[in-house]
Amino acid sequence: MMRHVVHERFSYSDSIILVNAVIQTFYTDNYSEFDIFWETARDQFAYKLFKSNRETIIHEYLWFVSDNTSVEEEFRISGYGEEMFVFYENTLKDFNVKIPAKIIPNFDYINKHGFCEECKSCKKLINYVDWIASKIEEFKPNIIHSAFHILMLNKHFLRDFHEKLAEYLERDKDILLELYPEFIAETGKIKRMSFWPVWLKRGVFFRDKGVCTICRNPLSGDLFLGIDPDIDHIVPLDRFGNNDPSNLQILCNKCNNKKRNYSSETSSYDIPYWNIPLPNNYED
Repeated sequence: MMRHVVHERFSYSDSIILVNAVIQTFYTDNYSEFDIFWETARDQFAYKLFKSNRETIIHEYLWFVSDNTSVEEEFRISGYGEEMFVFYENTLKDFNVKIPAKIIPNFDYINKHGFCEECKSCKKLINYVDWIASKIEEFKPNIIHSAFHILMLNKHFLRDFHEKLAEYLERDKDILLELYPEFIAETGKIKRMSFWPVWLKRGVFFRDKGVCTICRNPLSGDLFLGIDPDIDHIVPLDRFGNNDPSNLQILCNKCNNKKRNYSSETSSYDIPYWNIPLPNNYED
């Protein structure tokens, strides 16, 4: 019997902003920010790299960037421009939050005389920002989870993220071996999982739309016949990769045997919605 599918509310409005902040932070970082993230990861949730969890290392990085990007700061940078309010109001609509009319400031008045921070209208504006920020904070776990689903589609980012993680795993391999000997081999590399949980195999399979990431040949149907497609580490364990779900992809057996531990090959190809083939007996 098939289990009931759990539906979750997604907030794509604010999560897109967060994804942009994550990508910008990651690619412009001179390693100082990532150093801070890694020290926390190593000491508090390194287990996510050893055994696959639904709350992934990418979730943790999203929290890290999010905690350093406040709603109040976004408004301040924008000069309290009205376009920012429209954006965050739409985010709250995603959660069916109705904004009380009495707390909405007079934007026309503020636009005409400027933002002085001192008058009654501007103080009302500041209070309005505080109210929006508190609501966004309340829904942050959902925003983080929505952003994760966007980032999971960006395999080049996933590859680059896990290659950077691999540098830290290799650098601190002696520390990790001492802290987590049950998960770290004598070589300092993370041990391979003995089996992949069903939820993970199904999730990666459907994210990759049932085709080999590299050669793009279909693997559709294999999962339902009890024949698992090859689950591949994007950054191989032999190159200090890890077992987090965001470091996985599906490959056909031929591509997996060719890739093995030699590379972090992946692909940015995907199947556009309108290109999904119709059944043979369907007339368009």
